[in-house]
Amino acid sequence: MRAVTIISRHLLILPIFRVLAALLTVMCVCGAVAASAEDKLIKEGEYLTLDNCIEIALRQQPNLMYYLYQIHAIEAQVGQAESGFYPSIDLQTGHTRNQIVNKYRSTPYSTIINKDDYYGSAQLTQTIFDFGKTRSYVGMKNFYLLASKKDYEAQTNSTAYNVKLSYYGVIKAMRSRDVDAETVNKYERQFDQAKDFFQAGTKALYDVTQAEVNLSSAKISLMNSENALSLAWDNLTTTMGLIYSAGFKIDEDMTPKQLGIKFEDALERAYADRPDLMSAMATKDAAQTNIEYMKKDYFPVISGTASYNFDNGRFPLDNGWIAGVVMKWNVFSGFNTKFKVAEARASKDAAESKIQALKLSIYSGVKQSYLNLKLAGDVIPASELQVKLSKENLDIVTLKYEAGLASPVDYTDAVVQYKSAKLTYINALYNYKIAEAAILWAMGSR
Repeated sequence: MRAVTIISRHLLILPIFRVLAALLTVMCVCGAVAASAEDKLIKEGEYLTLDNCIEIALRQQPNLMYYLYQIHAIEAQVGQAESGFYPSIDLQTGHTRNQIVNKYRSTPYSTIINKDDYYGSAQLTQTIFDFGKTRSYVGMKNFYLLASKKDYEAQTNSTAYNVKLSYYGVIKAMRSRDVDAETVNKYERQFDQAKDFFQAGTKALYDVTQAEVNLSSAKISLMNSENALSLAWDNLTTTMGLIYSAGFKIDEDMTPKQLGIKFEDALERAYADRPDLMSAMATKDAAQTNIEYMKKDYFPVISGTASYNFDNGRFPLDNGWIAGVVMKWNVFSGFNTKFKVAEARASKDAAESKIQALKLSIYSGVKQSYLNLKLAGDVIPASELQVKLSKENLDIVTLKYEAGLASPVDYTDAVVQYKSAKLTYINALYNYKIAEAAILWAMGSR
């Protein structure tokens, strides 16, 4: 009877364990789904503008974090430098035990003496005057802090510029894919028309073969365009700092916008706003301050010190205080200070050379971007007219071909001309947007 009761209890417990295991599984799955939903900043099918993509990149791009942590590190260095303005307090305590063994030559005996010593002290030290050495050191670190902040700003501008390149690259790939898809449709119509002509006996088998070759080539081109579009999407998500394929939508508008800026104005803005140039100038100021800091080693340092001491071999301990002023002056150190100053001056000269090289690079970058922008603006109307004319020609040739008055070669030439014109127009729009982004980046803005 007892065995039956035990078995029945086990039978009741088993379903409970199964229910708990099922609940645990559901909780884990739900947690994983929730975690994956939290990890993805972009919802499936979400519409993003260029500004949205740049904003996500500035939050997600790990390269930016390096420069942000550099700022935090140098902020800590500034705090360390400013600690020289404050006093330092040292506490010390300890216990020592000495054992002395005295041996006597006349007797085989020896004596052992144990001595205990307890001591403690509290010492305060404050720099009174160091000829501005601490102040120079703090100033140098502050210049380096400014340089690191400008480096971070320059990196954010570069990240935004790279997002623009990738963003417009996706639009270009999408439009190119659409052109190839349209070309496939046109060649499919040609192939069907050629088969009808051949069955009716009005055209030779050559026309069918030629149309099929055109259709096959167009399909291959479409497959390459689809692959290029996938690569462009991957490049955009990578630039945005995303590690997953986000199925979002973007604004496909590439309408050119006239900036209306002269080259001289663009160059002036670049020299005034480029964060990398401002970083180089802050680094030069830091190098100049470093020269002053190194020269301070030629002068003494005057500091005040005060301490309270406890010392004895037994309690209560003897105690007393000491206070005074100390001057420390390194008179000769093997010309160490002289070479430190020489090194600092060389660093300042190097920083000035870097500024001049950067200004030259800025001038070249603004000039090239301005010329590319102007060229792209001039090409767009011409390429747009080319699309219009090639479309009219294609429409005429298509009517003639369907009426049996044009050859397959004529139709193929018209399609190729129209496709080339549309791709040229797409490239012109893309080049204009890239040149626009490039000159904004060259001027130090997003």
